[in-house]
Amino acid sequence: MKKYLIPLFFVFLGCGEHSLNDMLDYLKYSSSSESGLSLGLVPNTIIPDDMRSDVEDKMPIYRGTTPPDISGKYLSSYNIITGSSRNEDRDDVLAGKRYADLYFAFTKKADKIYYREIQITDDGEASGNSDDLAVDVVGEGDNFTAYFIEVGESRGIRIKQSTVISGTMTSSGIKDFYYSFIMLEKGSDPNNKLVPVKTYRIFKDSDGLAEKNNWSF
Repeated sequence: MKKYLIPLFFVFLGCGEHSLNDMLDYLKYSSSSESGLSLGLVPNTIIPDDMRSDVEDKMPIYRGTTPPDISGKYLSSYNIITGSSRNEDRDDVLAGKRYADLYFAFTKKADKIYYREIQITDDGEASGNSDDLAVDVVGEGDNFTAYFIEVGESRGIRIKQSTVISGTMTSSGIKDFYYSFIMLEKGSDPNNKLVPVKTYRIFKDSDGLAEKNNWSF
């Protein structure tokens, strides 16, 4: 499992007056992962219902069934924190605290998109996921939202988290690049080593563009 960019110490609607957009908005909150993808929506298995509005206020969450081709290698440098559910992050959000550079790739294999990342700290240390992670992508035109779930361990504690990435494809890279994580579940953590369940943190590229970059690590 990858090491995280974010430090871990850290219904059914009837017809009548309801429009198609109303129905899609409803299904967005109630759909499973598979049905959400078929409708072009990010499901509540990725962003829980009771925190969706907070997340959507702080980063674009696109929808649609015709996302752009996002395959390629990119560099987001440097990253700043723009949103968090943790009171401890309030000053960092206001100051736009700097975080590690993120080298990442979306790779197309058959009909699926896979994600890999490497983070380089100021002292030159590298960390990242060693395996390609299957990603679902929704969107329309040049706008996309990609998302996936990981299950593993951190500090000996079982965790499950979702990652959500969004932006707009351009010839130079991904404009308005945002990267966020949500802690969905964790095992017994009596000493609060990890952040609470439903903690989210949101990051973006400081100049707004994750540039194309032919990195190799």
